Amino acid sequence: MAQTIGVVLAGGEGRRFGEPKGDIVLGGSTLAERAARALKPLCGGVIVSIAKGSANPAPGCPPVEDQGPRRGPLGGIAAAFASTGQADLLVLACDYPAVGTSFLRSLVAAAEGAGDLVFPVDAAGRDHPLVALWRRAAEPVVLAALLEKAYKVQAVLPDLEVRRLPAQVFPNFNLKTVLANVNWPEDLDAFRGV
Repeated sequence: MAQTIGVVLAGGEGRRFGEPKGDIVLGGSTLAERAARALKPLCGGVIVSIAKGSANPAPGCPPVEDQGPRRGPLGGIAAAFASTGQADLLVLACDYPAVGTSFLRSLVAAAEGAGDLVFPVDAAGRDHPLVALWRRAAEPVVLAALLEKAYKVQAVLPDLEVRRLPAQVFPNFNLKTVLANVNWPEDLDAFRGV
């Protein structure tokens, strides 16, 4: 496998939440810092994808600004590809506060082999492509989608070799808990003490 760089996606405005989610403090750290800590042991380096002109919510890691406004997670992934040479990207959106290093290690181990994009699928069948290994082969597809103003991750899935990892791949994890993300202020209550 090529060198892997960790990418914390923290460029969203957090419209539903009321503030950017990367800045939210949980257990003494911002959500972006928590994500960076989870990625660090598995990656050659960790960068933080942020909106153009915004502050870095994980100052211990170098920021990478999106190239344009409101391009969603794909814009952050494209900016990360552009700044990381030939590395593959282990991506973690900052609003998954229960995803830790051990879960990501299991994902990376299961990702050995084929697949431009490898991500877990929860027991309800929901894809989680923002907790994923994005291989370098995905870059041209991401760039093409952005040129067409297709900013949703689902837009690129048909054009990639996608490997969906079912819950059975993660027998030591309750995916309903691990893959729960924070969209509303009250969602944070479930993660106090995590």
